[in-house]
Amino acid sequence: MARESSDNTERGGPLKDLEDAIRHAGSARAFATAKGLSHGYVSDVRAGRREPGPAVLAALGLEKRVSYVPTEGARS
Repeated sequence: MARESSDNTERGGPLKDLEDAIRHAGSARAFATAKGLSHGYVSDVRAGRREPGPAVLAALGLEKRVSYVPTEGARS
C-alpha cells in the first residue's frame, strides 16, 4: 500500500525520495539492481531527462495521482 500524501512536494517529492533510497542502497547502480530497474533509467530520472515512471515510483512505494482543482476566481 502506498503511503498517503496529498502532495509529495512538501517533502521534496519523488526525486528526494529517490536520492534518499539511492543513498540508503549505497549507489544508484545498487538501488537499480535491487529494484530490478535499469541503471540508465534511474540515471535519466535523477538527471531530469525522464519523469519517474510507474516502475521507479513503485520501487519508492509511491503512485502518481492527478487531480484537478478550480483556478482562483473560476466561475462555477
